Amino acid sequence: MAQQDILPGVKTTLAIASGKGGVGKSTVAVNLAVGLARTGATVGLMDADVYGPSVPKMLAGTGKPQASEAGLVPMERYGVKFISMGLFTDENTPVIWRGPMATRLIQQFLTEVNWGPLDYLLIDLPPGTGDVQLTLVQTVPLTGAVVVTTPQQVAVGITTRGLKMFEQTHVPIVGMVENMSFFECPKCHERTNIFTHGGGAAAAKSLGVPFLGGIPLDPALALAGDAGKPVVDLEGSKATASTHAFRAIVAELKTQLGQLSERKKSTEGGVKVAPTEVKGDGEHIIVVWEDGLTSKYRFKDLRFRCPCAVCVDEMTGERRITQQSVRDDVKPQDVKQVGRYAIQIQWSDGHGSGIYSYNYLRDLAEEMAGSR
Repeated sequence: MAQQDILPGVKTTLAIASGKGGVGKSTVAVNLAVGLARTGATVGLMDADVYGPSVPKMLAGTGKPQASEAGLVPMERYGVKFISMGLFTDENTPVIWRGPMATRLIQQFLTEVNWGPLDYLLIDLPPGTGDVQLTLVQTVPLTGAVVVTTPQQVAVGITTRGLKMFEQTHVPIVGMVENMSFFECPKCHERTNIFTHGGGAAAAKSLGVPFLGGIPLDPALALAGDAGKPVVDLEGSKATASTHAFRAIVAELKTQLGQLSERKKSTEGGVKVAPTEVKGDGEHIIVVWEDGLTSKYRFKDLRFRCPCAVCVDEMTGERRITQQSVRDDVKPQDVKQVGRYAIQIQWSDGHGSGIYSYNYLRDLAEEMAGSR
C-alpha cells in the first residue's frame, strides 16, 4: 500500500512524542484529543505505546473493538475515537514482544481500523526513537509532531535528541509542550517552581520551534486521568489551572497548524518570483524582486493583511481584524527570513505570528497595483 493511500479520510495526522518516559506524554495526548473534540472537530487517538498503553484508562474505555466489513471499529469516548493495545489485554498482562511484532501492530492500527473521516488523528508514541517511531514516520505522511518535555535540563536534553529524529525524517515540529511546568497553590494561587522553570520554552526558542504552553503540576490532573475524566473537559467550578492550560494549548496548536498549512500552500510549486532585497524606509517595507519590480508596502496595510490564523478565520477565510483596529503608528520591530520562501514580521503592537510568503507578497503587490 502506497503511503498516500493510508488514512485517506484523515486531514491532519499528529504524532505526540517525548524523548523519555515519565513526562506525561499520554496525559497530554488524551487532553489534546478531547480538547480538539470540544472545538467541534472530529478526532481520533491511536495509542501506539504498545508496551505501556494508558489511553483506555484515561478515557474510561472498556470492552473490545468489534470487527466490521470496513475494518475494526474504534471505541469512542468524549467525542474521540480511539484504539489501543490496552483494549485487547488486561492491566496485569505484560506485552513481551520483539520490535517487529510491535511495528506490525502499529501498521494494523493504521490500515485495518475503520477511522472514517477525521479532522485530526493524534498518535501517542512510546518514548524514545525506536522501531515504532521509525515505522510510523516511514508509513504515514505525518502533518507534524508535538514534543512533550518537563522543565529539568536532563529531560529537555533527551527531548531535544528525540526532536532531531523528526527533523531528520522531514516531519515538521508543530510545537513543544512543557509538562509539570510549575505548582500553583489551589488556595493562595502562589506559584512554586518544583523543578527548574522554563526549560521547555527556552529549548523551543533555541531550536526555533513554537512553544505551545506549559501545564502546571496539578493534583486534579492525576485524579482525572485515573478516573477516566480528562481534565480539559472539566467545567465551571471543577475546572482547574491545568484545565485552562490545556485549552490554551489547544488554541495555540490550532494556530500553529494553520500557519503550517499556510507555509505548505505557499511553497507548493515553489516561489514564483524571489526577492533580491527586503528593506525598509521608515514608512514602508520594500521588496525588490529578481525580475526588476520594486514593491512598497505601507506598514499599516501590511499589518492589516497579516495572513496568520489569528487574523484570518481558517474555516471561512474571513478577516478577523479591521483596518480601523490597526494602529496608525504600527511598525515592524524585527523582520526575519523564514527558509527561502517567506519573511516573518514582529510588529510594534506585539503581533508576530504571521508568515508572509514571497508568493503572498507578490500577489499582494499585483493586487495593489491593479487597484490603483
